[in-house]
Amino acid sequence: MSISESDAPAATAAANQVAENTIDSQRQLNWRLFRQHLLDNLADGVIFVDPQGSIRTWNRQLETMTGMIAAKVMGQKFKPALIELSGPTGEPIEANACPLARCLRTGQATSGEYRITGRSGREVKVEVSFVPTTCAKGLIHGAIMLFHDYTVQLDLQRQLQDLYEFSTLDPLTQVANRSEFERVLEEFVRANKTTDFCCSLIICDIDFFKQNNDNYNHHVGDQALVAFASLLKKFVRSKDIVARYGGEEFVILCANCDAASARQRAEEIRIELTQTPQPMLDNKCITASFGVSELLSEDTPTDLFVRADTALLTAKEEGRNRVVCQTGTLEVDSVAVDSDKSISETGLAWSNQTKAVLESGEFQTITPVPLMVTKLRGYILEKDAELKHVDSDSISMQIEFEDPRNYGRRGRFLVDIEFQSQANRSQSAATRAVQSITYLRIAIREAATRKWFSTNCTEVAPDLMRELRDFLMIASEDDKVMVDRATDPTVKR
Repeated sequence: MSISESDAPAATAAANQVAENTIDSQRQLNWRLFRQHLLDNLADGVIFVDPQGSIRTWNRQLETMTGMIAAKVMGQKFKPALIELSGPTGEPIEANACPLARCLRTGQATSGEYRITGRSGREVKVEVSFVPTTCAKGLIHGAIMLFHDYTVQLDLQRQLQDLYEFSTLDPLTQVANRSEFERVLEEFVRANKTTDFCCSLIICDIDFFKQNNDNYNHHVGDQALVAFASLLKKFVRSKDIVARYGGEEFVILCANCDAASARQRAEEIRIELTQTPQPMLDNKCITASFGVSELLSEDTPTDLFVRADTALLTAKEEGRNRVVCQTGTLEVDSVAVDSDKSISETGLAWSNQTKAVLESGEFQTITPVPLMVTKLRGYILEKDAELKHVDSDSISMQIEFEDPRNYGRRGRFLVDIEFQSQANRSQSAATRAVQSITYLRIAIREAATRKWFSTNCTEVAPDLMRELRDFLMIASEDDKVMVDRATDPTVKR
């Protein structure tokens, strides 16, 4: 059957229309494929819903976040329970409080932090944006939900926070550590130089702490330190700092506080401590001694610390469990060096050693002699050491020392410590400062012979040397001039 000439134009038009419809359909298909490809390659999860809240788009990233494929959710009405949407602290989002429904109802965009339960039950922390879409007439055409996974960022922030806390906090007591205290102390002193800012320092030390370790155990002693630190934190304000300086010694740096106020605060701490039973010590109460000093205008950080530490030692010498405040300067004569002393390999003159030495070391530090002497006094009191000889530039004492690998084994050492102080002129063009360098020689010898100790004292002596260095604040390897064993004087480490 042929087409008449009159019907030909209509047939041509119909064919053209079919062709155009086919092209338009292909264009729409291509556009949908492009749009889906674009959505699937986004780093964020995307959901698009129609005005009734039914899901029309669910991209690949959201499949990864939730473990739910698009084919299973398309056409469903979105509800928070579908992806176990919850608030930032984990509280479930109820259907009547759904932020998407509110967005469709009000036409207002909103965003917030949420959690969703992801693949294999893994909780994912997300930031979700709810954005309404409108047509040309301004009517709401639907809404888009954008899910940004910031779990990695939170984990990184947590790691950075953990790193900061590790570098500034004492791991046992969770107060500031010694390095953080020294950093803040320098800031306080600088502020004092330029303003009327005042501050005071409290140094406190648990009385007879070693006896607690001996009578109970070191784990119980650690618990007592934690309890003591917690008590100290009750008495500090936001601008103060409490720190563990070392062992059972703690410091409180009191901002905007004169000596009288700091002394009163120390007394309040002391009284409360004596009235607080400690469960780990069979409900016995412990006591502490306190030294207090106020920062003076001409003070360096060391000056302030030395006065407070000297006051602490005075409190211990006067019977412990008391507060002593020292506000004046501390005068200490310089240490002289005898001309007839022997010269060591480092070029320093020391007294001749006539007896066998187990461990010997020469050290240098910027810590002044007065502070060294103060720390030694504290060590002698704490260890109940027996003084054998005291001179202007040397001290000799006998110490009973435990093997740190077996606390049931003890032995006696003789320790000789000599001091020298020399001026060190800085060549800095900015300051041209003159700084005193303290040199020390520590020599450890065997004082008594016991079966185990006679065999192992050579191995134990380095432990005593390390303990002495910690107390004298020369623990850094940079402070070491020379350390050698008497059994092998050529060994330097």
